[in-house]
Amino acid sequence: MSSKKNEVYVGLHRSIISGEIKPAEIINEGEIAQRFGVSRTPVREALLHLVADGLLTALPRAGYMVTPLTIQDVQEAFHLREILELEAVRLAAAHITEKDLEILEKNKIGIPPELNPPYNRQFHLVIAQASGSRRLARLLSQLLDEMERIIIYDPFISHPPNSDEHQKIIDALRVGDAGTAQIAMLGHLRAVQTRVLERFK
Repeated sequence: MSSKKNEVYVGLHRSIISGEIKPAEIINEGEIAQRFGVSRTPVREALLHLVADGLLTALPRAGYMVTPLTIQDVQEAFHLREILELEAVRLAAAHITEKDLEILEKNKIGIPPELNPPYNRQFHLVIAQASGSRRLARLLSQLLDEMERIIIYDPFISHPPNSDEHQKIIDALRVGDAGTAQIAMLGHLRAVQTRVLERFK
């Protein structure tokens, strides 16, 4: 990916994920080229990349529309997370290290609201990496990337409670209790899904 195309792609990706550019909003090559101070060629390439990512939909003679999120999108994403994360936490219970646990503990306390999205992502990736399955960790990382603009609907992200959901997972992992860790993870994911759907509707 050329540097200019990458700059446009990263900038637009962040704007869409953060909600700065709203779902169903229309954008066009000219406006984007002016915004980034580049020619239309890298803009067109970046927009097509975002179409391939599923974040944009090409509209003939009208430009590109930010692909709206649907309730089905939310439900499918969380269904896949349950499959991946329940297996990840089961495997991690037998392999997690004290260093991993320290990172998990740091990710749940004293986090400024603006840092919650990346910290929350790291919490789940540390567990996936502790599973010992590189493929599982890679798949979950990709899914979390795709879910970023879904997760911003979770009020936990901007106004975290006492992190009790994460703490239950940590406590089970600390004693190597795979079954309890899975139950805690499932409860956490379903609680997040419920909060997201309530805000989403």
